[in-house]
Amino acid sequence: MNLEQLANLGEFVSGVAVIASLIYLAIQIRQNTQSVKSATLATNTTNWSSMLINMASDEKSGAYLSGIMGKEDISAVHFLQFVQIARAMLVSFETQYYQFQHGALDKDIYLGYERACTDQMLVFPGFQIVWKITREGFSPAFGELVDKLISEIDEGDSFLLIQKWQQLARARNGADNLTT
Repeated sequence: MNLEQLANLGEFVSGVAVIASLIYLAIQIRQNTQSVKSATLATNTTNWSSMLINMASDEKSGAYLSGIMGKEDISAVHFLQFVQIARAMLVSFETQYYQFQHGALDKDIYLGYERACTDQMLVFPGFQIVWKITREGFSPAFGELVDKLISEIDEGDSFLLIQKWQQLARARNGADNLTT
């Protein structure tokens, strides 16, 4: 084998090594992306779970109920508690929106969060009031999204969740009575 053939062989081997390195790198990037998405979802889940459990406490549930209804005569303590709870929820929602926009959260997961935030937060008059008070503290793109979601809510939708609960509970109780 002459020097030229050795050089060609070396070039070929280095080309194969570069291709193998690129394939390995692509696999690593894909695995890292999946890890980041999983970690993002886990963090979001923990964050929302903590907030929801906190709202259900005896100390906060009265403030939350007064707040979501948008009561004019809300006490100063309940007002402060509700605004902080609502703001934390809106910040978490904005974080998820940002993560989705930048590829760290899958579309289906994000759309589930968006639907839940609309049906369980934005639908209530108190959240809409807090939104009007705090809107300027959020990014313009998120502001446009929330404005759009609120504009699509029909008046009276805030009671759909409890009506659905009552309907399902009645149906279940009726089914239980038939089996006993």
